[in-house]
Amino acid sequence: MDKILITGANGFLGSHLTDFLINKKFIVYASIKPGKLLINLNQYTLGKEVFSKNEKKKIFGDFIQIPTICDNLTIFECDLRNKIQIEKIIKEIKPKYLYHFGAQSQVIPSWEDPIYTFQTNVIGTINIFESIKKYKINSKVIIACSSAEYGLSTNINRPLKEKDPLLAIHPYGISKVATELLARQYFINFGINSVMLRFFNQTGNRKVGDASSDFIKAIAEIEMGLKEPIIEVGNLNTYRDITGIKDSLQAIWLSSTKGKSGETYNVCSNKKVLIRDVLNIALSFSTKNIKVIEKTPSKLRITDEDIIVGDNSKIKNELGFKITQSIEDILQDMYEYWIDYYNKTKK
Repeated sequence: MDKILITGANGFLGSHLTDFLINKKFIVYASIKPGKLLINLNQYTLGKEVFSKNEKKKIFGDFIQIPTICDNLTIFECDLRNKIQIEKIIKEIKPKYLYHFGAQSQVIPSWEDPIYTFQTNVIGTINIFESIKKYKINSKVIIACSSAEYGLSTNINRPLKEKDPLLAIHPYGISKVATELLARQYFINFGINSVMLRFFNQTGNRKVGDASSDFIKAIAEIEMGLKEPIIEVGNLNTYRDITGIKDSLQAIWLSSTKGKSGETYNVCSNKKVLIRDVLNIALSFSTKNIKVIEKTPSKLRITDEDIIVGDNSKIKNELGFKITQSIEDILQDMYEYWIDYYNKTKK
């Protein structure tokens, strides 16, 4: 059986990808950030989210393995900044596919601690590629990049294409530009097979920290009587290109099996959605009269693009990608997920 390595496996995309690949009968090695609650992978640990040093098993020379109930899944802790540990891991696993999804992935924290953001996202990526190069590992590397790389290119006033300039306007976006250029450099200079996926807004079950999930989660809490009927939001007058997790996984797998090395593909819906409309759809699921407080300071970004919409013609034409979920379907799925979650936690 082929081996897979996923960095950032406890994140939104990484955890869904872990499920997806386990179902395909791969041997999956899931790398998670040390010290983080195992929130998105606890289905493999009987709901347990915290593990003491004594509970962890030895793997790759360190006591970093989290015990699971799944035979073809190995969960372990690894800091992407730890060059020596990453070398040992990649040398031993020799993955057929390496999904590099681990990152500091939020805009506001990137302003608060840009050094950590660059160390994790840029140096962490170098550590991955240097290890592959050093040990001549024949892996196909799928890199999670971001629409945040486009930045001021959103002023083009049309869906963004992969060849448009990268003019990021915050530390997170700049770190992902560097990540993508590094992947391309290692392909050009050292022949390391890498495909870059420029994700636009991705959302779905388990997602937290984006507008769609913040709205849905809060409304579900209000519906269940766990929260006062008040929602504080940021800027509702921006447009975003939103893709559901089912289509995100489709794009990731197509890039793995059909993606051309050295190429970048937008992962997006090719449609712009007003964030105010996202909130109104979410509010329609509730039976409560909910008060909305706009432009809450803590919800506002220092800089914020007015419109971000991507052109997905390249991934459609070259890889056969197609959007299967509407924004209404995505939000409905998320609402049902959180209602079910709070029903279970109340028992």
